[in-house]
Amino acid sequence: MRISLALFAALLLVPLLAGAPAAAKGKEEKPEPHADDIVKAATERFEQDYGSEDMDKRLRILKWYGMHMHKNVLKRLKKIYLKEQNVELQGMAALGLGNQLPYAKSASVTLMTGMKKYDKYAMREMPEGDDEILQENEARVLVHSLNSLAKLGVKPDKKNWKLIRGLIDHHHDDVCIAMLNWCGTTKEWRSIPIILEWFEYYPDGYSWSGGSVSVDTGAAGNKDQKAAKAKWKAKYGSRAKKARPKAHEAMRKALFDITGHKFTKPKELKAWMDENKVLLKKKGV
Repeated sequence: MRISLALFAALLLVPLLAGAPAAAKGKEEKPEPHADDIVKAATERFEQDYGSEDMDKRLRILKWYGMHMHKNVLKRLKKIYLKEQNVELQGMAALGLGNQLPYAKSASVTLMTGMKKYDKYAMREMPEGDDEILQENEARVLVHSLNSLAKLGVKPDKKNWKLIRGLIDHHHDDVCIAMLNWCGTTKEWRSIPIILEWFEYYPDGYSWSGGSVSVDTGAAGNKDQKAAKAKWKAKYGSRAKKARPKAHEAMRKALFDITGHKFTKPKELKAWMDENKVLLKKKGV
């Protein structure tokens, strides 16, 4: 499904208009849900407009409805996010879930469940042709989901982290940036080794490295060489070979937000990690 440029720009602006994530500021009190009578009236209006055949109208009312903080709104957004087939509506529901601050944990679980559903979008390969158009739209779902998770300020458990950590390596800059911003906002220490690998491949944001790996299977002949080639391809072979200055800037900011240190070269980060092994172990790295 194609998305208009105007609507695409509007969707991208929503996280910015929402302001700084309240849940990430510390131990602030959660905002109170909206009153039942207000949400009841909003739901009646929502149901009327959401049944329209006009997609722009459906997106507008879903965006407005998602600004209401209420358990019933959360329930409706969850259903749309997880069961709706239209990716534009999925993305708008993801944005609304980020507004459900009184129910941050529940909303975050929903978003992470969606990330499992959309894990097929977390691929390194650069798409082409019709796949490029489709993945561009699908990438919006990931971007909005990650922005909402950052706003809610909740970290994934070990199982979910293992599933979605690869989004740092996404070929789409907006997905990569959103993931890095979430890691920085929530001080996700577990991301540091993955960021180091990314940093080593994109050392300055304008070039990329061939990378290297080594294996020792103890096998005769060229088996070691074949094993090393397979390992290299798995680690580096399908990464996007392109300049990524904005993603590089987001990566350095995330490192600063997490560690409090500025790193300009990957070897600086690696040296810092070697010097702080005890700290990193305490942080679950």
